[in-house]
Amino acid sequence: MRLALVTNTLPPEGRGGAEAYVAALARELNGLHDVLLLTGSKVGLEGVRTEHLPGLPELGHSANPAQKAVWHARDQWLPRVHLATRRVLADFRPDVVHTHAVQRLSAAVFTAIRGLGARHLHTAHDLGLLCTRVTMTRDGEFCGGRCLECRVQRVVRGRAAASRLDLLVAPSDHVRRRHVEAGVVPSERALTIRQGAAPAPALSRPVGNLDEPRLGYIGTLSRIKGVATLLEAFAGAPQDWHLTIGGSGELEGLVRSRAEADPRIRFLGRLEGETKETFYRELDVLVIPSEWEENAPLVAAEAAVRALPAVVSDRGGLPEIAEAEIFEARAPGALLAALHKTLETPGLLEERSRRLEGSRERFLWSTHVTEVERVLTQVATAR
Repeated sequence: MRLALVTNTLPPEGRGGAEAYVAALARELNGLHDVLLLTGSKVGLEGVRTEHLPGLPELGHSANPAQKAVWHARDQWLPRVHLATRRVLADFRPDVVHTHAVQRLSAAVFTAIRGLGARHLHTAHDLGLLCTRVTMTRDGEFCGGRCLECRVQRVVRGRAAASRLDLLVAPSDHVRRRHVEAGVVPSERALTIRQGAAPAPALSRPVGNLDEPRLGYIGTLSRIKGVATLLEAFAGAPQDWHLTIGGSGELEGLVRSRAEADPRIRFLGRLEGETKETFYRELDVLVIPSEWEENAPLVAAEAAVRALPAVVSDRGGLPEIAEAEIFEARAPGALLAALHKTLETPGLLEERSRRLEGSRERFLWSTHVTEVERVLTQVATAR
């Protein structure tokens, strides 16, 4: 097949999970098909043919409200992106265009696809078709996407995507339903394909001495990720509990100061490669305390492959995580109670770990890619 993948940015310019996902998928499919990658990133992807689109510069954290309003208004539809995307796709003539995050590229990507009548599959890594901030939050608080700007985005970006969309794929049922309810795609043309992670050894339970449980968080250090709630909950945890935090972000100073003040907390900074593997290997439970409409974070799949149980909030697609204990988001007491239950109920942690180990195949990256390739073929060959 001739496949065109479209994404806003690529690593290392984009450091999020969606960017890493597209890069990995492009490399995987490039060995099997004729792949063209279109991106607004200034960097390319070694070994994969890449075309650069003239998108917007990144919106800086220091931008004032007026600058943010102008930036989001421009990000609704960019004529130069429409023309560039249409030109590249007309020359390449793909069997399927597979779009991903389009922030900074605008709905112009979708109107270009519509203009050419190309087959189109979109993966919804988040709620970017429905919310200008992607997170369904405003000033750090959950808003549910009821803001005026979000209504504009749904009309412009959501309808532009819907106008020529053969199939929408989401990593969680929750995000799939949100797009169906918003009218982006009918339910019969929406599909859930779970995230996949690279193979890793399963960790037999208990890894360590559960008289001294070891909890862990890895990811962006921000308020909407629930990091402050986790720290508040852990302050009331027994003295023999331990918490390891890996990542970077706006709350890095808070995490560092708490780690300096509490010997039970370790802060490791951003984790990659072997240091990331060591992080997982030393845990008894992974905590995902997000306070925004989380889709399906890769760390959940990485934990499942390692048979590592998780405690997660009730936001977005997190309750769908296999063998997870669920608590009410933004409630430190509820998080602490969920941890007590997971760690102190006889045999619970071991049983959940065994069930994860028995179904590890469905959490693997290879399983995920096989399913994505199947639906791409389905879209390419459908009448």
